[in-house]
Amino acid sequence: MKKILSTLALSSLVLLSAGCSDLLEEENHSNVMQDFMSTPSGFGMALNSVYANVRSTYSAEEGIHGLMNPGTDELKNNVGGSNRCADLANYDLEKYNANNEYPRKLWNDAYVHINTLNYMIENAGKVDVTTSALTAAQRDQYLGEAYFMRAYNYFHLVEQFGDVTLTTTYNAAPSTSAERHDMVRVYEEVIVPDLLNAVRLCSPSPQLNNLESGRASAAAARHLLSRVYLTLGWVFDKDPANPIYKGNTQTKYYNTAKAKEYYQKAYDMATGLISDAPSLGLKLMDNYADVFDEANDAPSGKNKEELFVARMDWDDDNTFGGRSTLNHYFVNGYDQYLGERNINDGRCYSWINPTGYTYNAFDNRDKDTRYEATFQTVWYATKTQKGGVVNYVIDGKDESFNWDYTVVGDTAMYYPGYYMSAEEIRAKTQHREGNHYLIFTPDAYNGRAIFPTIMKFLDRTRAIPNDNTDRSYIIYRLGETYLLAAEAAFKLGDNINAAKYINVVRERARNKQTTEAGALDIAPGDVTLDFILEERTRELLAEHCRWADLARTGTLIDRVRKYDDGKAYENITEDRHWLRPIPQQMIDRVTTGEPYPQNPNW
Repeated sequence: MKKILSTLALSSLVLLSAGCSDLLEEENHSNVMQDFMSTPSGFGMALNSVYANVRSTYSAEEGIHGLMNPGTDELKNNVGGSNRCADLANYDLEKYNANNEYPRKLWNDAYVHINTLNYMIENAGKVDVTTSALTAAQRDQYLGEAYFMRAYNYFHLVEQFGDVTLTTTYNAAPSTSAERHDMVRVYEEVIVPDLLNAVRLCSPSPQLNNLESGRASAAAARHLLSRVYLTLGWVFDKDPANPIYKGNTQTKYYNTAKAKEYYQKAYDMATGLISDAPSLGLKLMDNYADVFDEANDAPSGKNKEELFVARMDWDDDNTFGGRSTLNHYFVNGYDQYLGERNINDGRCYSWINPTGYTYNAFDNRDKDTRYEATFQTVWYATKTQKGGVVNYVIDGKDESFNWDYTVVGDTAMYYPGYYMSAEEIRAKTQHREGNHYLIFTPDAYNGRAIFPTIMKFLDRTRAIPNDNTDRSYIIYRLGETYLLAAEAAFKLGDNINAAKYINVVRERARNKQTTEAGALDIAPGDVTLDFILEERTRELLAEHCRWADLARTGTLIDRVRKYDDGKAYENITEDRHWLRPIPQQMIDRVTTGEPYPQNPNW
């Protein structure tokens, strides 16, 4: 793929002719843009500019992590301080408004790149494919990727905002008018057809045909289409008589026959991909920890589970600061006790940390490896420390623990993840040679600095502790495909197959050193919506899908109120928070015709 220097140069042109945001007040350079994109090299570089935005979506501090991770039942914002996603994550009734940078970035970026993709799709047949600069096969692959990326962007928009502006033609001139279109129309007229076209035109798999890592494939399109169909099933399955859906605008679509139709399509699409996986070079990684092993990162080709990734390494010299801050958000405040940050343990943003529900969801830890593969449990001293005293309450009593580090490389902190009495802690830490280390059990977790780090995104190859990461981020993977199949089966009343697909994921997670095959298997009668959501927590924690999961299933308000132990549960309301606010910038720039509508109660 072209260097990001080229794609950013193109992106700067795209901004001048975007769909529904910055275009409204910018000078028109559309002829230059169109002339360039219609050339063989420009056609490919137009697509590269869209991929550059995928990286930005998953790397920027104001990116999609703030929309998908905190403010859910799984993860909360740091309760002791402020950070860029605090207002959004806490559903702050005053500060979280239509000027919030997280919905604004998603909206603006999506329409900028939808406009580029519209041009590519409209004009693909006019691009010269008679020379070696661009063959017909390459053009068709790029066209398939363009369909995929347009569906991907529109899906993010309707997930977050509901009704949005639908445009499939290139906007060559500034405009001051726009209207919102019904979200089901967006699904049925663009998202679904575009993904079907991507399945038809794209390379079958990220593992075949020497497809460059980070590009869309038919396998990625099939996975996303399964999620889209499943989401549509839920759209038509929200009974207005059910109080759990109070205030949810999707209740107007209630139609059980349509719901069943889309659940069946979701099931067929997901199970078809699962069945074809071996012939596509795809499979679940042997061990859960292997999915996040840095040695298996794209573009190595070693991770056979990944379906679509955001590449962070295309800008090799980091000239444009394009690397990701994702490696920082979930790191606890270990530096308070080690006396410094280090490469292995990360930079201590401590923006986001799990709720009590999340820790409890990781049950069967003696059999299931996902807790140990997700959460850091041990930190080692990097320098000697005089130490001091740490206090926290155990069994209703304020307990004190002395600590000091005399041996570099010896244990400094231990997070067992389970209850220990004060006597058990002292027996382990106070009467030993070497460091008198700290043990923090769940009784000590404070939602600020004391919590176990989520390790999935740590980068231990950085030059200095504060560096951002160039690790590629897995957007879609086969492990989730199994859970999409299971959810669709459950909604079809087929708990036998729901349990079957869940059990494949659980078997992969089983501790194969200490247990026999099937030790984590569940029975069909165990499958409920709550169980499916809990299994998604165990498998997909912090992987940028939870808010969408809860919004899809209509459980967002209920589960945040039930399980959040930060500040979100106090503020979230069914009158407002089923959807994100339309950015005020968008509303202000529509000055011709009818005012641009805002979502309810924003």
